[in-house]
Amino acid sequence: MRKLFVLLFLALTSNVFAADVRLIIVTGSAEKTFKPDIARIYLSAWGKGESGKEAQTNSATQNEVIKKSLEAFKVKSEDVITTSYNLNPEYSYDPKTSKSNIAGYHAIQQITVVFRKIEDAGSFVDSLTSTSKTKKSGVDVNSFKFDLENEVREQNALLGDAVRASEAQAQVLAKAANVKLKGIYRLTPTNVSAPSMYMMADAAPRAKTEMATTFSPGEIKIKSDVSAEYLID
Repeated sequence: MRKLFVLLFLALTSNVFAADVRLIIVTGSAEKTFKPDIARIYLSAWGKGESGKEAQTNSATQNEVIKKSLEAFKVKSEDVITTSYNLNPEYSYDPKTSKSNIAGYHAIQQITVVFRKIEDAGSFVDSLTSTSKTKKSGVDVNSFKFDLENEVREQNALLGDAVRASEAQAQVLAKAANVKLKGIYRLTPTNVSAPSMYMMADAAPRAKTEMATTFSPGEIKIKSDVSAEYLID
């Protein structure tokens, strides 16, 4: 019973204190527009074969195609990341036996490239998709995204701007209500967003007479919102 009494006393005390808290609650927002400075290109080199070894060999051949393009465009090794590698059997269904049998194997390596010369991004994609693709191997350009290299730094800077905007609003309200701000009581980020543009790229082989691929980087808008509660006298 003593323990229960102590807990009950603490709960009541907390409620009393909470009832005495006088607050001004506001939101603050900050946003800024940036020009993208990098492009993230998501690639896959795949190969098929009757055996796992053949599938791996065919996939490795296409990976060499990617490497040659990376070297030609002077992409640094630290800007190339292998995100996954899979080797799986492929099955075919036999209606006579009502069973699925292994018909071959499929190997695929997923690669992300951070491309810094965004004005050459279209030419880089063309260097990959112009390569002949067979039924047993190829290079796919899965998607393409313009981005900011220092996105986190910019988001943090905007959070600071959002807090200052919330304080400015609180000051206006406090003056109108003839009260004074004592300080911050609770501060919560409610939204931090950096919309990025994703595009699906053409993975089909290109004829020499076709126009080169071009990408328009546009602009990226980052927005941060905070909810702020200020103590008042």
